Amino acid sequence: MKPKVLIVENSWTMRETLRLLLSGDFDCTAASSGEEGLEKALAQPPDLLLSDVNMEGMDGYELCRRFRQEPSLQHIPVVFVSGFAPRSDSDASLPVPDAYLVKPVKPALLIAEIHALLQRGSAPVSAAAPTAQVVTKA
Repeated sequence: MKPKVLIVENSWTMRETLRLLLSGDFDCTAASSGEEGLEKALAQPPDLLLSDVNMEGMDGYELCRRFRQEPSLQHIPVVFVSGFAPRSDSDASLPVPDAYLVKPVKPALLIAEIHALLQRGSAPVSAAAPTAQVVTKA
């Protein structure tokens, strides 16, 4: 059975591109907003969340925060894919995704990163907080 990836992206074109790109390796569900993504995740928790950062309403950081606060979702790896570099304002209140990829991302790199996070997730969990990996434009 393929791992479940929830894609949260407000751009229809990008959302469908990601869904088509990932559907060979993953069972993809898509949402067009943070609110819709959270609702879908609570109804059927995915194995990984792939989210845009800049969205109206609930942005990627707020969606990540909600995942980290929700007991049924807090163990799920979160990957940000954004056209913007990570915020460097060092705001300690911002949740930290498991990976942060800057668009455009090479498809092979994105797929490999998702597989790596899912494999790490199936390993014994350490007490350490997740560490964001910043992958620059490729």
